[in-house]
Amino acid sequence: MRRLLKSVMVIILLFCLGYAYLVWQNNRTVIAPHQAELKSTFDRSIDWLENNEDTIMANTNEVLWWMIQQAAEHSADARLQRLFGRYEEKRIGKAYGNIWRPLFYPGTWTPVKFEDIASFPDYNQHFVYAITCDKELEQVPGIAAQNRVGFCDPRPLSPACVTHQLMGIRFLQRSECGNPDELQATVEKLQQRIHRQLTWDPRVVDVYLQRVLMLAESGDARSIKPIWVQNAMEAQRPDGGWSGIEPLLPLGAERYLAFGSRGFTIIRSPVSDFHATAQGVLLFSILVQAATDSQ
Repeated sequence: MRRLLKSVMVIILLFCLGYAYLVWQNNRTVIAPHQAELKSTFDRSIDWLENNEDTIMANTNEVLWWMIQQAAEHSADARLQRLFGRYEEKRIGKAYGNIWRPLFYPGTWTPVKFEDIASFPDYNQHFVYAITCDKELEQVPGIAAQNRVGFCDPRPLSPACVTHQLMGIRFLQRSECGNPDELQATVEKLQQRIHRQLTWDPRVVDVYLQRVLMLAESGDARSIKPIWVQNAMEAQRPDGGWSGIEPLLPLGAERYLAFGSRGFTIIRSPVSDFHATAQGVLLFSILVQAATDSQ
């Protein structure tokens, strides 16, 4: 029994030491990446989009395509404009009943009822309310709750809860829906929470990219530590995309012990995906623009 207890204590100690090392690595001081490095990362991410164009065109996640649209606007990159234009013609331009149209065309309006979105995840329900400023949706308890700072407190096992909530609040700001001062105060409090998450959660996975992105997108780029940007750059795969999973240890037979969004997982060789890569594209479009403007 004592031997077992000692073994457990050793395992706990090693885990604590390993975690402390990862946290230190994730917050150490490094030189901020140069503009050329940021631009190279950005260009390679667009290469991935173009090389996987047919596949991503079949992806109907409108928020990811909004990220591509925003990245095209930030960068004025002709390749992104062409990609978004193709998707726009295919999915958005002709679909006048598409409830997501206001996301791409601020100031437009599309009728929506809660029954139309009742099966959506809670954050997507909030997004639809935020882009339409629909007064009936505003009265839905599950939607209204997401306007409050503490909404994610009972959801510690949902790592993207705060970033999704901040994105919804940002959509409210764009729609000029709600009290501007209250919305900005909520944004700043959520930014602080995301900063703490990035400080103490060293896993460079999909939600890591999302956290850095939301700080940059919401106007808090100055709080982003250079090491966080460096980590995002190093997580970019050779093909220019991001997989959203951080491989840790090869296990043989093309399997890896890896960090996923909810902890450890076992995967085959990591593969770039549109969800993580769209976030990387928007993030580095913002960072490149900021670096250019600062010169």
